[in-house]
Amino acid sequence: MRAAFYYAGNVIISGSTYQFSMKMSKTTENVLSNIYKPSLSNVLSPVTLKHMVREWLKEDTPNFDYGGFVVGEKEETALLLIKSPGVVAGKPFFDAIFKELDCVVSWECEEGDFLEPIQCIAIVTGKVRQLLLGERVALNCLSRASGIASLARQLAKIKEAKGWKGEIAGTRKTTPGFRLVEKYALLVGSVSTHRHDLSSMIMLKDNHIWTSGSITQVYIYMYIVI
Repeated sequence: MRAAFYYAGNVIISGSTYQFSMKMSKTTENVLSNIYKPSLSNVLSPVTLKHMVREWLKEDTPNFDYGGFVVGEKEETALLLIKSPGVVAGKPFFDAIFKELDCVVSWECEEGDFLEPIQCIAIVTGKVRQLLLGERVALNCLSRASGIASLARQLAKIKEAKGWKGEIAGTRKTTPGFRLVEKYALLVGSVSTHRHDLSSMIMLKDNHIWTSGSITQVYIYMYIVI
């Protein structure tokens, strides 16, 4: 999914922006109903998320940021624009990146919404140097996750239309270092993540059987460790 990041003053940076607002009802019933709202972002460990974000930012700016030195630390507002139709996914990663840079993100859409271009979906405010530090990393995460979620949603709709009762699931064939983002995007797109890694589930394939000598021998070895 394509997106663009703009300064509110019409100076193009490149990217996309969301704004999200929540109003708590004054009635007791509505207050109680808002105490717990299940969210897909709850599957993401805050500690893991912070670690990943810091590694992404270090990868993109390992040393001195020459462009950041030029623009300085003036407060600016950037707009996140959606430039192609698709499912919005990756908000937790986008938020975590700019939180690490002391910027504030406000959203105008929900995770999993299908949106048409061109519209502003988020607003990011902060020091211009920090906005530029996070811009490319945040857009990469959001675009990648949204693209996967959009394709996954298409598959989920085909499954529903055909009345198929099986389960569509992703595999471990993910981008190295980006698995959490891509597996999360599958959930947003309404399909299963299957297993996250080799430790999540026991799966014995032809190579395991061939190397061990027989399926019986494989089970003997597995019995020892489980």
